[in-house]
Amino acid sequence: MDEGEGTSLLQRITTTASEILIRNSNEFENSIKTTTTNPAVEEVYHIHYLTPTMKMLCILFYSILCVLCVYGNVLVILVIVYFKRLRTATNILILNLAVADLLISVFCIPFSYWQVLIFDDQRWLFGSMMCSLLAFLQAMAVFLSAWTLVVISFDRWMAIMFVLTPSIRITNRRALYLVAATWIFSILMALPLLFTTRSFEITEGIENCGENWTYFGDAGEQVRKVYSTMVVILQYIVPQAVLIITYTHIGIKMWNSRVPGMQNGATKKMIVDRHESVKKLVPMVILISALFALCWLPLLILINVIPEFYPNINSWEYILYLWWFAHGLAMLHSIVNPVIYFIRNARFREGFCYFSSKLLPCVVFKEFRLLTDNSKRHRLRDIHEVEALTGKHSVRLVSSKHDRLSSSEITLPILSRSSFSRVLKKIDLPCT
Repeated sequence: MDEGEGTSLLQRITTTASEILIRNSNEFENSIKTTTTNPAVEEVYHIHYLTPTMKMLCILFYSILCVLCVYGNVLVILVIVYFKRLRTATNILILNLAVADLLISVFCIPFSYWQVLIFDDQRWLFGSMMCSLLAFLQAMAVFLSAWTLVVISFDRWMAIMFVLTPSIRITNRRALYLVAATWIFSILMALPLLFTTRSFEITEGIENCGENWTYFGDAGEQVRKVYSTMVVILQYIVPQAVLIITYTHIGIKMWNSRVPGMQNGATKKMIVDRHESVKKLVPMVILISALFALCWLPLLILINVIPEFYPNINSWEYILYLWWFAHGLAMLHSIVNPVIYFIRNARFREGFCYFSSKLLPCVVFKEFRLLTDNSKRHRLRDIHEVEALTGKHSVRLVSSKHDRLSSSEITLPILSRSSFSRVLKKIDLPCT
C-alpha cells in the first residue's frame, strides 16, 4: 500500500468514526438548531429558521441584556467591596450572587446567541477545548446562583428566628465558608459536562458544540438521564423548596409576632397599622421565590423534561421561538437582583449612583450620606432593627464593627408605639 492509499484509507476511517460519534450524540439529535445552507444537515437535525425581523430583535435584546447584566452586577461588586459599611455577612453572600450572575452574563449570554444568530450555518468557531470549558462554566454559574440564593434565605431565616442569639448567626467568616461550599458544590455538579461536551464536525468545514455521552460507553444514555434528573432536582426543585419554606416561615413569624410591651391595652388602630405594615412586607418574600421560579422553570423543562417524553419535539414548527423565549427569560434573571437592590436598599442605591457618576460622565451625584455615616447610633440601628420583632420586654443589642461581635452590649427599654411602628416599616427583608 503506497502513501496515497494509506492517507485515503485513514481519511475514510476518520470520517466514518466521526459520523458514528455524531449519530450517538444525544445532544446533537435533540438540540435546537437555526438556519443552515446545507440540506443534508437540515434534514438530520430538524433545522428551523428565524425570520430576519426576529433575528434582529433577538440580537438587540441579548446585546442590551448583556450590557445591563455586566454593568449592574459589576456595580454590586464594587459597592460591597469599596464601602466598609456594606461588608456584612449578608452582603458577602450577595457579592457571591453578583459574581454568579456576572459569570452567567459573560459566559451564557454572548456565546448562546453568537453562533445561532450571527452565523446562518450555526458554526462553532472557538475549538473543542473552549466548547467543553464554556459548558462547564455555564452550568457551574447557574448552580452557584441557585445555591447562593438558598444560603441567603437561610441567613435571613436565622436572623429572624434567633434574633437574641448572635452567637449562632452567620458571621463574616462563616459567610466565607458558605461561599466556598457553594463554589465546591457547583464545580462538582458541573464537572461531568467538562468531559462530555466537545465540538463535532457536522458537515465539511462546519463544527458544532454539544454533549456526547458515548464517553461512558453503552451506559451513556442511562448516565445522561440520571445526570439530567439530578440537575433538575438540585438546580431547581431543592433550591426552590428551601426558598419557599424559609421565606414562608419568616412571613409567619412576622405576622404572628407581638409588639413588645404592648400586649395589654393596645388600641385597634395600633393593631391595624402594624398588620398593614407587615402585610406590605410579606409579598416581597413571595416575590423573591417567584422570580427565581418564573425565570428558570421554562428553560429547565424545555431542556431536561420535555425531550424525555417527546423525543421529536425539535420537529415542531415553533420550537425555535419557544427556545429563545425560555432562554431569554432565564438570562433576564441575572439583571433582576441588581434592580431589586436599587429599589429596595437605600445604601445600594447610593452606592450605584456614586459609581455611576464616576464611570459615566453624564451622571451627576452630589449627596453622599448613608454610606459615610459611621456613628454608633446608626450602626446599632442598621444591624439590629429587626430585633424589634422579638416578644421580650427588652431588646439586647450587640454593637459591631464591620459586622464582628464585640463585648459591648446595651439594653434598650420597651419600644413605644411610634418607635416600633417606625422600626417595623424599616425592616430590611432579603432583597435578592
